[in-house]
Amino acid sequence: MSVDFEDCEACINITNDQELYFPDGNLVILTRDEAGNHTYFRVHQSILSKHSQALSDHMFPSSSPNSREIHDGVPLVEFQEDARDLNIFLKFLYEPFAAPLQRGDPDIAFKMFGALKLADKFLIEPLKDTILSYVREDWPQTLQGWDEREALYARRLKNSPKSIMDDVAPEPASVIRLARIFEPQLLIPAFYHLSRLPVNAVYGQPVQGSRSSRGVRTHLLSVEDREKAMVGRERMLRWFTDRLEAASLDTWQCSGGEACHVHIFWRVAVLHRSVIRSVDVLTTLRSMRSHKVERGTSQPVEDVVCPDCNARWDQLLADARRDFFDSLSTFFPNL
Repeated sequence: MSVDFEDCEACINITNDQELYFPDGNLVILTRDEAGNHTYFRVHQSILSKHSQALSDHMFPSSSPNSREIHDGVPLVEFQEDARDLNIFLKFLYEPFAAPLQRGDPDIAFKMFGALKLADKFLIEPLKDTILSYVREDWPQTLQGWDEREALYARRLKNSPKSIMDDVAPEPASVIRLARIFEPQLLIPAFYHLSRLPVNAVYGQPVQGSRSSRGVRTHLLSVEDREKAMVGRERMLRWFTDRLEAASLDTWQCSGGEACHVHIFWRVAVLHRSVIRSVDVLTTLRSMRSHKVERGTSQPVEDVVCPDCNARWDQLLADARRDFFDSLSTFFPNL
């Protein structure tokens, strides 16, 4: 039986995929979008089948009758997936060494989500592992790795004066969506990143015009995701406050008898204020090792602290950063 769409006015757009419609292909895959548009892929059963028996069985099920729908002279099978995702998926199978992945692309979790689901559906583990390996690079599990990635994004932004941070750094909602299904360990760093963003942060729209601000694809987040981020934010701030109180910084004593405690007092005040403003404990603790405080003005002021007290202060912040990172899982339980 042939398929004839010449009189089908409901089909708004009927096209062949520009890259994956081979004249000598022996199978046509049809996919439709919500608007009714049709996209056809003409492919080779042998190439697809060698990657996955599950995919071969889906295209040519043993229970199917001998009489199948025909399009352009070859059997037709329909997929429910989006045409763009199917295009990416098939490119992986046809050209594994020229796959549509670019090292350093910060948006892989969003762009490759559909292809990853197809790889999972048809049990193509090497393709799943390849895509996930790229995503993992942007969400390290160590503090050193986290700092290195943050420094990398800052360099990318500096070297791309026409870009905003969302162009060069990963976005958390797409990673959370992916991680819930395929890579749960990525949820903790992704939720930390989400928790430090303003509630009005929108992907691709810098807050107050700041190139360095980062956004989120809010439509990918559930109400529960937002609530978990808010709870995590509250727990982080409480942890930070408790940590400073436990350090007894208000009774700081200089071993050399200098008036270092006055300057330490100012540092603590600025540290509190900066964390409340940014809700980014890791970045704030790192930046406060510069030994400069604002003291309520717009201009940094170099304080005068002896070398011994500076070393103690730096060690205190370094220990706090390490312990804070190691405690991230306690801020976001039940993910």
